[in-house]
Amino acid sequence: MVLWVQVGLTQQKQLVIGLELRPRLLLDDGYKNPKANDDPVLAYITQRTRLNASYQQQQFEAYFSLQDVRVWGGDNQYSSSGIFGNTGSLSLHQGWFILKPIKTLSIKTGRQLFQYDDQRIISSRNWNDYQITYDAVLIQFDNAKDKIDIGLTWNSETINTFLYPQVKFKIFDFIRYERIFRDFNISAIALITGNTVSDTVSSIYLKGTYGLNLLLDITNLHARITGYFQNNLNQNGTRLHAFCFSLLAQYDVFQKRASFSIGVDYLSGQDETKTSNKYNRTNHRFDILYGRRHGWYGYIDFFPPIPEQGLQDYYLKADYRPWKKLTLQLDGHFFWLASNKYNVDGSGDILKKNLGQELDFTLIWKIMDVVSLQGGYSFYLMTETLRQVKGVNNTSTRFPQFAYIMITAKPELFCLGKK
Repeated sequence: MVLWVQVGLTQQKQLVIGLELRPRLLLDDGYKNPKANDDPVLAYITQRTRLNASYQQQQFEAYFSLQDVRVWGGDNQYSSSGIFGNTGSLSLHQGWFILKPIKTLSIKTGRQLFQYDDQRIISSRNWNDYQITYDAVLIQFDNAKDKIDIGLTWNSETINTFLYPQVKFKIFDFIRYERIFRDFNISAIALITGNTVSDTVSSIYLKGTYGLNLLLDITNLHARITGYFQNNLNQNGTRLHAFCFSLLAQYDVFQKRASFSIGVDYLSGQDETKTSNKYNRTNHRFDILYGRRHGWYGYIDFFPPIPEQGLQDYYLKADYRPWKKLTLQLDGHFFWLASNKYNVDGSGDILKKNLGQELDFTLIWKIMDVVSLQGGYSFYLMTETLRQVKGVNNTSTRFPQFAYIMITAKPELFCLGKK
């Protein structure tokens, strides 16, 4: 529904207000963690509701988004006759403005989404109902072929103290360069993250992450090659030396109505069989920071925290579009540890690295321009190594599986000004 109202806005000004409504039903019979035989199958509905407003005027742009995230029935204000609300569910999702002093330069300030390259370390993580947003200044230079992004942050809980929770990033700063060619583009990123040493100590532990991304796009063949390296920049924390690489090749068939993909991800980890002091003084587990989890390492989400021994993921994907508004997907993952792990029984035996296999079925249907439906079913074939990694080796567990149905509606309520 679009309502046109004349309030004196010229053609150079535009105001758009819209909604996003996203209810999701999830059936949990092993989502994120295997369930014991006597655990119940969980069924629950979450909903994300957003009110969005954008404004544009020549070299100025602003965006504002309020959101409410809840589990149906999970309100803390209620009586026997009804539900009144929840005091803690409403929050600011985004709130930023952009200044464009010249055509090739923009400065974006405020709470915003970041999403770059293969989303390995910086992602908006849309499966998460809240998403991941950043309070930051983003400086962007773009001349069509060359792009430079500089992100700067400085986080504080109050105006009265330097102290900050150790689990949250005190700083999250990066610089990224991208060069676009005819059939491929290449990008490089350097990211500095900082956490306080503890909740009561103000010193900051700095970590560096550096990456290269190469994208190829040649007729029906698409490929992505990425690599990252991590180290620590000061001595306030454990020494860090870790890496990650990813290879993906996709080929389109049937006039691009279908595609087949093959790929591998490798994230380094700590090898328990290496006992030298030099090795154990260094952390070799790669940290994916705010990177995407869901879907990258399977939809059942067994590996949001990467195992201490790292992770190998060999995968096959197939997409088919029987008609324009319907997409069917089938993904198969073969997971392995990247490094050795001892059996927890104390025998001294080294576990096999095989973590098992996962199969994901997904359906995406665009019902109309503003409404889409997505559903999926996933199951996991476990191994003894996976049981030990997940801490359920001494528990009788069920076959891990989960299913979901999600509807997303994004209606535009009204628009003032000319698009």
